[in-house]
Amino acid sequence: MTQRLVILWAVLLAASASCVAAASPGAPLVLGIASAQTLNGVAGDYVTVAARIENTSDQAVSDVTTYLSLVNTADKLPVDLEDWSAEKGLYVGVIESGQALPLDWKIHFVKPGHYALTVVALVAGREMPAVSPVVYFRVEPKNSLDPGHILPVALGMPVVLGLLLLLLNYRRRTRP
Repeated sequence: MTQRLVILWAVLLAASASCVAAASPGAPLVLGIASAQTLNGVAGDYVTVAARIENTSDQAVSDVTTYLSLVNTADKLPVDLEDWSAEKGLYVGVIESGQALPLDWKIHFVKPGHYALTVVALVAGREMPAVSPVVYFRVEPKNSLDPGHILPVALGMPVVLGLLLLLLNYRRRTRP
């Protein structure tokens, strides 16, 4: 009975060790978004998402590709970045041990709403990507109607047309 318990214990340890190895890649990459406070804006604005990737392992990591992941939190749907950013992915290549690199994406706020943004790093040959913490931001609607320019037209046109009609009516009556 004791021998069976030892064998069972060894099998469980081996299984848990393989699960830990699969869940945590050998060379951890740490991602962060530095521009979290500057992401709020108005539809139509262009902003820069400034992020950072760091290799905290003692070995170089090669063949690294990073990209943005954007979700509309109101609709609970991912956003197609084709309209939001021309730069979908950034190929980093090799990151040396202890090295940190900046990552920048220019994005265009297309649609107003509430959004969640993450940066994802894929390493060729690894099953688990590295993901940054989520940054939430809001895009306000753009007010395309400016009351300062519309009010003179909205009030002035009826007045001008009314004066023009009065002038035409007066000229018609005063003609012999």
